Amino acid sequence: MRFYTGDESGLIKCIDIDANVSLLEAQAQAAKRTKAAAKAKAILKAGEQAAAADTSLAGVDIRTIDGRVNRSNGIQQMCTTKWATNNRAFAVARKNGNIDVVGFEGEQLFTYTDDKFAERLSVKHNGRTINERSYVGLSASDSHFLSCTNMGEVRYQSFATSEACEMKLPLDACRMRTHTERSSVFAVGGREHELSVWDAETLQESGAGSAKPTPIFRAKNVANDFLNLRVPVWITDMQFTSADATNPTLAVSTGHKQIRLYDARAQQRPVNDWEVSKHPIYHLQASHVRPELYFADNMGNVQQMDMRTGHVFGAFKGIAGAVKSISLSEDGAKIAVAGLDRYVRVYETGNMRRPLHRAYVKQRVSHVVWDWEHKDFSTQEIEEQEAEDIWETMDKAALKKKSNKRKAVAI
Repeated sequence: MRFYTGDESGLIKCIDIDANVSLLEAQAQAAKRTKAAAKAKAILKAGEQAAAADTSLAGVDIRTIDGRVNRSNGIQQMCTTKWATNNRAFAVARKNGNIDVVGFEGEQLFTYTDDKFAERLSVKHNGRTINERSYVGLSASDSHFLSCTNMGEVRYQSFATSEACEMKLPLDACRMRTHTERSSVFAVGGREHELSVWDAETLQESGAGSAKPTPIFRAKNVANDFLNLRVPVWITDMQFTSADATNPTLAVSTGHKQIRLYDARAQQRPVNDWEVSKHPIYHLQASHVRPELYFADNMGNVQQMDMRTGHVFGAFKGIAGAVKSISLSEDGAKIAVAGLDRYVRVYETGNMRRPLHRAYVKQRVSHVVWDWEHKDFSTQEIEEQEAEDIWETMDKAALKKKSNKRKAVAI
């Protein structure tokens, strides 16, 4: 298993976890090393200094790909993309306003700087004061990147030129997500900012001085409550759940503990509305294999939900801090979560949801990406490969021995 993380200190790290080493086995080996280090320290003479104990878990390899510790370069959004040379790369949105494209080996491929991030900010909106800009969404294809800030500033720019299309949406946006099949289609929502879906390509075609582009879909607020009072809007995250970008279906989480399902073909209000948590839900991840949702609240609870019935049928245990990012494996059988407790934790999905492994990355993680192109080998495949290597070595040795005999006979 291979993961890439972006953290609040501006570092991009690669984490390799051996899928054949269980968490219990790794913890047992770490406990043995700690015990041996404590025993060695106890028998040291006065004035001698003991070596630091290795507390890392077996089967975990962590290396830094890019960046130095600098909180002003903290990574707020991160995604993978294909660069022009057909090389894989990361697109990262930083706290200082930079959007960088970084190769998998750490090479700098592209940089864009938003000068607005250097400006001092104090804007009152809906009873709150916004003191700084931040990126709430980022997506990149092989030719363009699409970004959105909490001030509702959407930018669609080509990597080849400095020309860009910009659009202004309502303030206090909390999240922007793009469609999995069409990277130009995006959804955005926030505090008193109802869900809307747009196509950046139509924005580019309309150009400056033309009529304001119309959204693909704009949601309506739910009906008034039992006291006939308006329900406040607070959208925290969303996920596209269908391949159709023209009439999309979306799952949306709110800061009022609900998960809602929208269908653009049916109506503007949600077709399903469930209250599924005791705390505000901040992060949402839809499974690409099964009709399931994974959501995390602000208390570090990650739960699994059936998207067809709204039934929450399990939670993932052992998380100590609020979760900032969720990522799924290619087959949907495993899930990786990361956040403020500085751990990347891997669980199996389904009915058991048991912890498989974890890695301590030292910094608070803001984003985790599962590398689907890195394939894991099972224990049986490893043993078969080792056996093949042994037989190849034996064949080479036999051929060398025969050639030496022929040389001796010829002499």
